[in-house]
Amino acid sequence: MGPGSLREARRGMKLAEELRLPLLTVIHTAGAALSQEAEEGGLAGEIARSLYDLIGLESPSVSVLLRQGTGGGALALLPADRTIAAQHSWLSPLPPEGASAIVHRTTAFAPDMAEVQGVNVASLYASGLVDHIVDERDAALEPREFCTRMAHAIEYELASVAGVPISKLVAARGRKYSNLGVF
Repeated sequence: MGPGSLREARRGMKLAEELRLPLLTVIHTAGAALSQEAEEGGLAGEIARSLYDLIGLESPSVSVLLRQGTGGGALALLPADRTIAAQHSWLSPLPPEGASAIVHRTTAFAPDMAEVQGVNVASLYASGLVDHIVDERDAALEPREFCTRMAHAIEYELASVAGVPISKLVAARGRKYSNLGVF
C-alpha cells in the first residue's frame, strides 16, 4: 500500500461524507510500502491525513479487520465507530518479526514479541479497539458461511451507528482513540 492507495481511500471518505453514507473500511495488509518511492511520495503524510480524516469523519463508520493488519497502512484505515475483527485476525504497528529483529537482532523471538505487543484479537477486544469478533471456524473450508457471518456482523454494526447523530459519533470516536493511546 503506497501513498496513492491512501489518497484513493481518503477520496472515498470524503465521498461518504458528501453523500451522507456510512463508510466501511476493510483492513488486510502486511503494511504500507517500505520504499524510497513511497516515502518521497508522501506516505507518512498520507497516513497522518487518513487518521485525521477518519477520526473526524462526519459519517457513520465501521472497520473490518481480516487476518493481518500491520504498519501505518493498517492503522491509517482503522479509526471507526465500530470495529469488527475475524477471530484469528491481528493488528500491530510493527510485525512481531520486525519487532524481534529490532530488539533481539533475530526474528526468533517473534512469538514473545507478539505476546508483549498484544497481537491477537482477544487483546484488541479487551482494550476496546475491537467491538465485535466474527467466528472463523475454518474459513478456508467454509468460505460462504464465513462471509455470511461477516456480512451479518457488518449489517448489525452499521445499523447500530446509523441512527446516532453525527456529532455524537465524532465525539465518541475521538474519545475511543485518545483513551487507547493509539493515536
